[in-house]
Amino acid sequence: MRGRRGRGGAEIDITPLIDVLFMLIIFFVLTASFVQGKLDVQLPSGEGVSSDMQGAVVVTITADKKIFWDGREAARDELPALAAAAKGRELLVAGDENVPYGEVAALLSLLRGEGIASAGLMLSGEGAK
Repeated sequence: MRGRRGRGGAEIDITPLIDVLFMLIIFFVLTASFVQGKLDVQLPSGEGVSSDMQGAVVVTITADKKIFWDGREAARDELPALAAAAKGRELLVAGDENVPYGEVAALLSLLRGEGIASAGLMLSGEGAK
């Protein structure tokens, strides 16, 4: 009898593994593209102040469209600098019910342009205590 020549190792067909890899890549690319266009605004609900919002910056828009940053009146041209200084802190927007939605949306857009990705909207009973 003759001895065996060559290597006797098993061969693995990796074609199914490559198919699975491509499916995973497609899944993650599509998921990332859907999440990218989402505006992250969290709407708090309920009464009182939640414990993690104690050090939050409160931006208030009054009925006559005046803006207050943590209780101090601020002009619109000051907002980019204030927003840049508040990066990393929680932000709450308290808009009067008579303020047009477009004013609140413009404020959120300005804040997002300065790197504030998430802001909570203060409701009627929240923070009043």
